[in-house]
Amino acid sequence: LFFGGALCYGIVAKFMKIVHGYEFVKKTTDQMVMLLISVSQDVAFIKSLKYETMESMDLPEEQLELVKKLDAETFKAWKEITFLKMVQVYPKQYVKLLNGYDWSKVTQSVDELYK
Repeated sequence: LFFGGALCYGIVAKFMKIVHGYEFVKKTTDQMVMLLISVSQDVAFIKSLKYETMESMDLPEEQLELVKKLDAETFKAWKEITFLKMVQVYPKQYVKLLNGYDWSKVTQSVDELYK
């Protein structure tokens, strides 16, 4: 009877550890995604201020378009590297959790903020 209780306790404790670890990683991932979206919002705001300032300085349209194109390419590279790094450092035992995120929607919302 004692060994049955100890075995039962061991199984339940192990299960609870897995569940708590999963919940922690899930919440952390949600916060990381929200942080990325927040950073994208800030970048979009700064970018709009930059373009307004450039337009008020009466810069040639070609130069403004060139800067916009460079900014778009830079943002695209940043976004790809950021998500790649996030996946690389993600805990290996919870990597299946990332499949629950619709990354195309996350990146799409980030892209919309950046425009």
